[in-house]
Amino acid sequence: MRNRAGSQLAALGRAGVKRWLGGGAALGLLLLTLALSGCGPFGGDDGVTASGAKSLASLSWCDRPLITFQDDSTTAQKQLSNWSDVKDQLGFTPYLPESMPEGTCLALAGGSIHNPIYGGQFSITYVLPKIGPVSFSEAPLHQGMSSKTQCIQSAQDSKTMICVGAISNTSITIASRQPEADLQAMFGTLKSNVAWVPGGSSSSSPKSTPTTAPAATATATK
Repeated sequence: MRNRAGSQLAALGRAGVKRWLGGGAALGLLLLTLALSGCGPFGGDDGVTASGAKSLASLSWCDRPLITFQDDSTTAQKQLSNWSDVKDQLGFTPYLPESMPEGTCLALAGGSIHNPIYGGQFSITYVLPKIGPVSFSEAPLHQGMSSKTQCIQSAQDSKTMICVGAISNTSITIASRQPEADLQAMFGTLKSNVAWVPGGSSSSSPKSTPTTAPAATATATK
């Protein structure tokens, strides 16, 4: 069940990746949230027991590798599939948990760099055993944006919680069917520059063409 869920989510990403990247951070989050809110494989009990945890880089892909970033510095909008080519051009520091429960797989990752409106954006989705997808969407923390963590229910699915917060210069959104308290706690586990690309990854995405985090203040809203 877990692999089927991951494969379907990865297929969704491949089919809509240009819309996801071209529409910016808001559309990217919407696409991931819609995937989370789908019925069937994304919320089911797959019978996998999460005993222990594994580092992100030691996890497997749910399906074939899918890493796609769009470079908006030119009208050509190159698509890049190598994380090392984009990680220093995001304009912010990415934060992720250091590990996930055993049985978790990576569904897809991507975003954009050098966008004239919002700068860079990074989104990544994992499929957790018995829970389903958990998605992280990150972007620069712009002036005037609150750094407090706030949570709301998804308008598409009352079981999906979306929590938005910030660490240092990074705005972070987490969407999952986990309880709000668990997502709030997850913010406290995020670390900077965590190695997340599975070992031996060889992305099938289109190729290029011509530290401990500061504590986040959490205040939940209903």
